[in-house]
Amino acid sequence: MAIKFYHKPDPRVDSTVYLALLILFALVACYLEPFLIPPALVILGLTFYFARRSTASQELSFSGYLDNIIRNIERSNYFAVRKMNIGIAVFSKDGRLQWRNPLFAEWVGKTKLEGKLPEEVLPLEENSFNMMLLRDGERLITMDDRYFRLSHFRVQTQERSVNQARGNISGLIIYLTDVTELELLKQRYDNERLCLAYANFDNYDDVARGLSEAAVANLTGEVNEALTGWVDRQHGFLCRMNKENCLIGFNRAAVLDLIQDKFSILDQVREIRCGNKIAPTLSIGVATEGVTFEELRMNANKALTAAKGRGGDQAVVIKDKTTLYFGGTKAVGSTFTRVRARTVAQTIRELLRQAENVFVMGHKDEDFDAIGSAIGMAKLALSLGKETYIVISGPNASFKKVARASGSDGDSLFKESTSYTDIMLEEKAALPHITPKSLLVLVDHHRASLCASQEVLERIPQRIIIDHHRRAEDLIAKHELLYLEPSSSSTSELVTELTGYFDDKLEFSPAEATALYAGIVLDTKSFSVQVGERTFEAAALLRRSGADPNLVRSMFKDDMQSILERAQILARATSPIPGMAICVYPEAVPDPAAGVLAAQVADTLITIEGISCGFTIVEYTNGNLGISARSDGSINVQLVMEALGGGGHQTVAGGQLENKRAWDVEPILVSLVQKQSEESENNESDPVARRSEPGQEG
Repeated sequence: MAIKFYHKPDPRVDSTVYLALLILFALVACYLEPFLIPPALVILGLTFYFARRSTASQELSFSGYLDNIIRNIERSNYFAVRKMNIGIAVFSKDGRLQWRNPLFAEWVGKTKLEGKLPEEVLPLEENSFNMMLLRDGERLITMDDRYFRLSHFRVQTQERSVNQARGNISGLIIYLTDVTELELLKQRYDNERLCLAYANFDNYDDVARGLSEAAVANLTGEVNEALTGWVDRQHGFLCRMNKENCLIGFNRAAVLDLIQDKFSILDQVREIRCGNKIAPTLSIGVATEGVTFEELRMNANKALTAAKGRGGDQAVVIKDKTTLYFGGTKAVGSTFTRVRARTVAQTIRELLRQAENVFVMGHKDEDFDAIGSAIGMAKLALSLGKETYIVISGPNASFKKVARASGSDGDSLFKESTSYTDIMLEEKAALPHITPKSLLVLVDHHRASLCASQEVLERIPQRIIIDHHRRAEDLIAKHELLYLEPSSSSTSELVTELTGYFDDKLEFSPAEATALYAGIVLDTKSFSVQVGERTFEAAALLRRSGADPNLVRSMFKDDMQSILERAQILARATSPIPGMAICVYPEAVPDPAAGVLAAQVADTLITIEGISCGFTIVEYTNGNLGISARSDGSINVQLVMEALGGGGHQTVAGGQLENKRAWDVEPILVSLVQKQSEESENNESDPVARRSEPGQEG
């Protein structure tokens, strides 16, 4: 429906029209009858007089009407500004307060406000006035335990035009609205939301092994009592599913308290002793968000899977679309069993049978563990007659050493296995061989950012992941099989053990065994860290297959130039706190060799007496930064590097940072190590919230 606008007629226009018509009529009459001229002039004069008088009266009346309206509006505005439940302040173009209503001054709680900047009056960050002049907006602020919605609007002296982005800004108006009751209601609703958690007794079978029935009953009773008391203190509920798993419910406020408490239940359970020699450990997965109860349950299960994938004895909380990690500062115990290894081996065998061809790929800048495990998995695929390729990022120092390694008789390592050197392809050569039924086996990594070839990863959706690093948040999502065992020393150890269950008649050649043996030696630092009984069993199997330790030792030798460079870097080593050493490698060329050298320096640092963790910071000439971290096991360097966006293993980790220098990260490294050391001494768990930026394992 069209809207019509009506305007009040101007009385002066009406009088002029009527007078003009009367004059026209008088002229016609006087022309026809001249004697009518005198009375016509009198009539015209009287008419003009009364018309002017009437017009003046109407104008005076209309002016009074408008004045009355304006006064009423002004009174209303004054009442609104003074009496409405909104605080108002006006700031000039230079940011100084010019005027405020009494309520604004009352809420701010300050005197002599005139002439002050918004950030001097309100709890705002520095330079807020200039930021608010850019665009109108609002935010939530807190003053004296009350919540206020702050709305700010720019005052313009002219309307925007087509060719002008905005008018001339002459100031800023700020409105404060008290929203305390609404915010407290929101907080109450948020705090009372249901959160679900799964708790798992990680090593029940290992702890209970060798104990009597009475001792096992006492052990489980102690663990149950500790869990029940922990849940009761938070006014939650516990539903036991079996002897190893239970479902727990908390409200969100309780979860926030548990985060502050750093999940001390982990330490409490670890201290339980009922005749057991092995400390019991828990894995806890907590979810605080989910549109439905089913989604909430799935998130809790996802968090538990992440906790177990990172080695157990820790809690993982999914909160506000981020993941928080607690615990994990102790050495990872053995959690995988031979039953699972056999099941995984049989599953791999079936997946390899179904594939048209097989691609095996390690992480970029492959080390001996990535190369050895890739050769081991290629061996399994070739034993089934499958067309197999090993995808590499390029010939690096490790590949060159493997290629030129020779035994006592002078034969090349791969003289009897030339097929491996033939099937090692870089990305461009590998892509043409990919088919819809190809299978990709990823070894020694599980993060897309670390893959030797991103294109190969994207082109092959059917994937198997075999890795010994703790589960990272950016785990490659789509996979047919995930075999993640952080308690294992190396991926080469995992592959060696799988081979025995894959085909009991399958045997490694001396070359294959030597490559796998080199991977174990690398990641265990010559069997000194992260070593379990199954590590030695795998090494023994490889030795029986002909692995040559002397050949492996020769592969770990360095040239004179590398040793001299390493010595120069070590000469600059410092120990900012007891037990920690830091080296800086300045002006390094962005090349994999620099990363290898940094890792070697970090390895050397932890051989120094009194040093439990070492860090080598590489300052690349392109402005970026690389960090290699090593530990003897007393400090979890993976947690330290995850805090900087990196990752890795408990004793071997690393990361990459952009546009940073050594002085930027040294204080952070010291703080993280110091905090972990203090909390370890106090028997506490350390939460480390990981960043989104991908890092590289050093």
